[in-house]
Amino acid sequence: MQKKGFLIATSAGFAAAVAPGAQAADMPIKAPTYVEPAANWTGWYIGAHAGAAWLNSNARFFEEGDKSDLSNLSFSKTGFIGGGQIGYNWQHGNFVFGLEGDISGTSGKSTAQAGSQARSAYQFSSQIRWLSTVRGRFGLAVGDTMAYMTGGVAFAGVKNSTFQPDRFGSYGSTSKTRTGWTVGGGVEHMLSRNWTIGLEGLFVDLGKSQFSNKLEDTKTSKFQNQAIIGRVKLNYKF
Repeated sequence: MQKKGFLIATSAGFAAAVAPGAQAADMPIKAPTYVEPAANWTGWYIGAHAGAAWLNSNARFFEEGDKSDLSNLSFSKTGFIGGGQIGYNWQHGNFVFGLEGDISGTSGKSTAQAGSQARSAYQFSSQIRWLSTVRGRFGLAVGDTMAYMTGGVAFAGVKNSTFQPDRFGSYGSTSKTRTGWTVGGGVEHMLSRNWTIGLEGLFVDLGKSQFSNKLEDTKTSKFQNQAIIGRVKLNYKF
């Protein structure tokens, strides 16, 4: 009798243990959750940009003999900047290294005058007609977004001039391609595998322009040429 009870209890326990497994086997198997692959920044890209350029100039007008300033003032002008860029990125883990070149056209000319009388005052103008940079980039990518620092060499077509209407007219001017440096940073976001959009800010220093004035060769004009740029960039990644 005891053996019979033991066998009944053992059989019931075994059935209870097997039943949940059988029910689980009847349940549908869930598909694994899709995990989107991490963004890959490596490769060539090409794109366009547009934004604003704040041109900042310092003009000094002085006598060669005693270096006394006839005028010394700073002035600025905000204009449009737009153009295109091409570059290549290498990615190692979350770190992105790149090289980018761009060329832009700019609008706007910064002007100023020293003195309240328009006809007799010294008048100055400065203009960056075009700008090109070649820069290295170093970024940190988190998901689809990358923050980066950038810096390199800058080239630009710069025109500076000095003028006094009431007396001699144009004292002189210089228009040439100048070489300087640039530094800045930005944030770029990957919209899809092929398209990215970003915001970038640059500070550009194109050095000093100096020329003797053609009507009075004892007088010299010296300009400091700088710009602060903010722009939106759209890139197609190959």
